[in-house]
Amino acid sequence: MNLPYLDHFHLKEEPFSTSPNPRFLFMSPMHHVAVQKIRYVVAAHKGLAVCFSQQPGMGKTTLARLLYQGFLDDGYRVIFLTNPSFPTSNQLLRAVIQEFRVTRTARSYLDLLNLFKAFLYEEAIQRKQTLVLLIDEAQTLRFQLLELLRQIVNYESNDQKFLQVVLFAQEEFRTALHRARNLESRMVMAATLEALTLADTQQMLRFRWQVAGGAEFPFSDEAVQAIYEAARGVPRSAVILADNALLAAALRKADVIDPDLVWQVVRDRGLDDMVEKNGKREEAV
Repeated sequence: MNLPYLDHFHLKEEPFSTSPNPRFLFMSPMHHVAVQKIRYVVAAHKGLAVCFSQQPGMGKTTLARLLYQGFLDDGYRVIFLTNPSFPTSNQLLRAVIQEFRVTRTARSYLDLLNLFKAFLYEEAIQRKQTLVLLIDEAQTLRFQLLELLRQIVNYESNDQKFLQVVLFAQEEFRTALHRARNLESRMVMAATLEALTLADTQQMLRFRWQVAGGAEFPFSDEAVQAIYEAARGVPRSAVILADNALLAAALRKADVIDPDLVWQVVRDRGLDDMVEKNGKREEAV
């Protein structure tokens, strides 16, 4: 589909798509810290790391995909579960075993656990493989599934954990972890994705513009300020507003996006509460 603004702004692709494409992930300082922490846990075979997202839209899933590709490039044996809300721990365990392409199977849950432990020992200790399990939307995991993760994180030698587990979750997962204290106590590293600053928002929009092949950045500083205030520092919200403003500018044959256009987009999306709470009511009426 040829979007109207691609030709108008001489772009090769969409700069502000909400698809979790790692190429468009702007590495803010907090994203950089999260990546370094997780990579350390995995490389050192320490077991369990958790990446919390302060609220939806912080780039959690995109960060997970970036790490997944990075671990593959490192030669690790890695699987990525994006929908982990299985009804039972048996089903989750079988899904993990299937994703790791374990050729053997077992009927009983206990036998399946023993089979998986033997597989991990063979791969991690005898073959010196780094095995990684990435789970997105971990806040959907039931308590019994967290107990299964505790069990498999416990598989270890004197020197290392057999399986490296990285969970990506919304903030409410902290409560679930507090209830699953045996798993929480095994979390060796955690990171939190928080709201962007104004400077981060400016850099993110410019970064995505350049990745998409853009030349002169069309958003005025005041327009970026408006996007930041309306989005409250949430990357996904900022990207959606920028995309809407870009289309509106193209339809008007405008080359520059000013704050009035941004606030118009905010009103059109029915987000007047954002305008009011950010003290911009006068600009939007």
